[in-house]
Amino acid sequence: MRAGLAAALVAIFLALNLAWLGQDKLVRDGDEEGHVGAAEMFLHDLRSGEPAKFIRRALWEDMGDYPSLYPAAVGAWWYAAGDGQPSRPGVRVVNLAFLLVTAACVAGTAALLGARGGAAVGGAAVLFLPLSTGIGRHFMPEGALAAAVALAVLAAAWQRRRPSWESAVLLGLALGIGFLTKQTVILYAAVPVLVLVRWHPSLLALPAGAAIAAPWAWVNLADQLDYASQSAGYPGTLADHALYYPQALWQPALGPIWLSLLAGAVVAAGKPRGRAPVVIAGAWLIGGILLLSFVPKKYDRLLVPVLPAVGLVFAAAAQRHPRLSPILLVGVGWTAWTSFDEVSLAGPNPRAEAFHPGCVQTWLRPPVDEDLGYPQVAEFVRTASPGPVVVIDAPGIDCAVQTTHGWAYHLGPYLRREGLDREVLEEGRGMVTVDFSGGPGEAVEVPLLDTRFTLR
Repeated sequence: MRAGLAAALVAIFLALNLAWLGQDKLVRDGDEEGHVGAAEMFLHDLRSGEPAKFIRRALWEDMGDYPSLYPAAVGAWWYAAGDGQPSRPGVRVVNLAFLLVTAACVAGTAALLGARGGAAVGGAAVLFLPLSTGIGRHFMPEGALAAAVALAVLAAAWQRRRPSWESAVLLGLALGIGFLTKQTVILYAAVPVLVLVRWHPSLLALPAGAAIAAPWAWVNLADQLDYASQSAGYPGTLADHALYYPQALWQPALGPIWLSLLAGAVVAAGKPRGRAPVVIAGAWLIGGILLLSFVPKKYDRLLVPVLPAVGLVFAAAAQRHPRLSPILLVGVGWTAWTSFDEVSLAGPNPRAEAFHPGCVQTWLRPPVDEDLGYPQVAEFVRTASPGPVVVIDAPGIDCAVQTTHGWAYHLGPYLRREGLDREVLEEGRGMVTVDFSGGPGEAVEVPLLDTRFTLR
């Protein structure tokens, strides 16, 4: 029954998220667009037949505040998926793949810790943790980082069972991969890995695997120290910092349904002999939250890499009480509902306003069937004379649309990804005039978003 339930949950996960991706046309958040832009550089390397440049960028080149393994993976998938916009479901599904990897690693860890019978159900539960599901629909590295942390925990559990030089190298590789995904991996993996590993002499081989992160760390050391000093200037009272992530567990990471199920699963896991997965889950979740609280920057999405720990608790509960496993469908229903309807408890952490006075990022939300007119503009440009596009009085973008950039900022990349590489210039606000300087001609007006396009 548990294997059948796990398979059903995976099928529901795919159906739910493919349906969501097929409906959502919302312009990407500013942070998200930055990662997409980095992925496009990797895409260009592959299209240009420069694999060496692709590898160099991925492993050590300075491409911003974060390492580049995540955008490299996205760029490689985008290359395999073909040309077109990154908003295509065929491209966006790469982020769901990271969540599937996370679930598989949690299931493997649960089995190694003695909950083999409930491992598949516990792993499948990870697919529906609200904030994890939300991030899995967006181009953000926290989803990939969650997979890397889960892989490191799995490798540590394997090293505990089979302490050897080989298992220590594998653990080092997992941690190195995590570092190249995002350098904050240590905040999430440190406590559960330290609790799990056996301090056997073979652990000395761990640096051999972790060394894959050394080139990036060396090349980017100065920039990272500067980035850390800038991050230290974030506002917020001591209470705001201490309570931010506990509040985020309630809203939006889990919500009342999943928190209730989690509390019940802790009780159902039973006596200490069968609670090894629960102990590691506590080290992973609570240890991660404590370390995150010391980091001045505060974002709800930063909680995502500790959430897979919840799956270990469900695995332990399913191992002891198999008949309780279908209760997880209540949580699955909650996540499905909050994916397609506005629910206040699925909104952003109210404490986020203390750290981000502007538009607050919301990752678990209904799909938005609003493309802001970019496809219509592309069709107009496709049949027009060559020349630059001048945007005058661009329409505003509502804060609910969740972007840190204006309308014209997104137009250039959109046109380029449509094979229409035009220079985009911006003047004023309110009305859009597209000015092609390729030569005189008839004036053409195209109504769009209460704006006017003029071909001169």
